[in-house]
Amino acid sequence: MPAATGEFARLLETHDDAAVVPVADDLCLVQTVDFFTPIVDTPLWFGRLAAANALSDVYAMGARPLTAMNLVAWPSDLDFGLLGEVLRGGMEKVLEAGAELAGGHSIDDKEPKYGLAVTGVARPDEIVYNGGAEPGDRLVLTKRLGIGVLASGLKNGIISEEAMMPAIEEAAVLNAAAAASMALVGVHACTDVSGFGLAGHLGEMLDASGVAAAVHLAALPLHDGVLDLIAREVYAGGLRNNRDYLLPRLHEVGPAGAADMAGGPVAGRFAGPVGEQDPVVLALFDPQTSGGLLLAVAPEKHALLLDALEHAGSGAWTVGEVVAGPTGALVLEG
Repeated sequence: MPAATGEFARLLETHDDAAVVPVADDLCLVQTVDFFTPIVDTPLWFGRLAAANALSDVYAMGARPLTAMNLVAWPSDLDFGLLGEVLRGGMEKVLEAGAELAGGHSIDDKEPKYGLAVTGVARPDEIVYNGGAEPGDRLVLTKRLGIGVLASGLKNGIISEEAMMPAIEEAAVLNAAAAASMALVGVHACTDVSGFGLAGHLGEMLDASGVAAAVHLAALPLHDGVLDLIAREVYAGGLRNNRDYLLPRLHEVGPAGAADMAGGPVAGRFAGPVGEQDPVVLALFDPQTSGGLLLAVAPEKHALLLDALEHAGSGAWTVGEVVAGPTGALVLEG
């Protein structure tokens, strides 16, 4: 890639959720793109999930969606009526976001894929980056974890789409209300949780902020049935890949209650074979589709944020806190 300059250079270094393009002293464009293969059987819900997922990056940056364009890959021998349902689901979410659907592009492909290219707008002082978290900040998550595991269960015929519908419906909820609460209260950092799982996206936030974090395993919000499926080793390869990549970040609390973050090999119990791990720990690595926002908020604003999220109808779970320590380290407690 060519060398980036200015704001783009910063975004590449911190792995923020979208590109920020200043176009005037008081206006920025926020641009992102995302698409993927179906994770559910019903075309309408696939369209809703894919659109909500793409729009989420704009919300995570503190911006408002302005326009969206469809991205479609579709087999020419597959019923185009199904594609119409996918597009209808996507359009519903774009309109719900208050954005304009401005066309798109399609190609012939062997496997269906759908998503959006989204442009949002914000004032410079409204932009929220994934860097900026400070020791003492509370970490608040706005959606449950585990939809990737449930989708694997569906793909393998272990559960039905009806059984995972609560997770599908929650994933299809726009992160607009959570973003509005974030703007109302003010936070130090934000990212949305998607393909790298909670641990991966939290790790990026910590890297960008130069801090570490303690994660409270007992506080993690999980969809029903997720732990049982993980215990049966029903999960996508992405979970395993995320865990293997993030393993060097993991630390555990010692007998005295203090975390060993002095370096060297990863602390004991997290280093064993994936199939022998605590399902709750593995849920940290589950790739999410249209996951929630992960917010780092100052302790004096923590209660205000929880209250704002509740009043906005958003989920709100405090899953840990930011601590001083080696950059990017994750201390798993409980």
